[in-house]
Amino acid sequence: MIDRILKALMSFIIGAMALLYLAHNIANVGAAFDFFTYTTSHADQAAYPVTLLPVAPAWAIVIAMALVFALEGAAAAACIYGGFVLFFLRAADDEAFEAGKKWAKIGLGCAIANWWGLFQVIAIAGYQLWQMPLGTGPDHGSWQYGAMAAISLIYLSLPVARPAAD
Repeated sequence: MIDRILKALMSFIIGAMALLYLAHNIANVGAAFDFFTYTTSHADQAAYPVTLLPVAPAWAIVIAMALVFALEGAAAAACIYGGFVLFFLRAADDEAFEAGKKWAKIGLGCAIANWWGLFQVIAIAGYQLWQMPLGTGPDHGSWQYGAMAAISLIYLSLPVARPAAD
């Protein structure tokens, strides 16, 4: 029972984190746009001045922001819903509990796609955000958030061990 409650809790925690990041991004949408513009501008890249990805036009930045916001929203909704489903299935049989993991897994996958796929691959590696003065926070943060989601997904995916019958 403890494993089942912990799996529900982990899904809910990642969902709550994604929801708070989405809310902050929406509340600061102008600053977010400015940061995305800075990120893709190739400015302040002294260590590796050549960046292979192009400077993004405003319309591409809006699409990128919408994609980030959508993945955060999907992660939040699916993880929170999945956490509640798992909590309510905590006393169910193994088959029902395993089937109930669906939304939590989808939400955790969205979180990983956002924080490792978009941030780590495109922003950090592609636009070399790692070397910009303002890039340290998103670099470290997205790694940590993606890792929390990945670890949660690994744990969630493990079947609940049942004691052997005597």
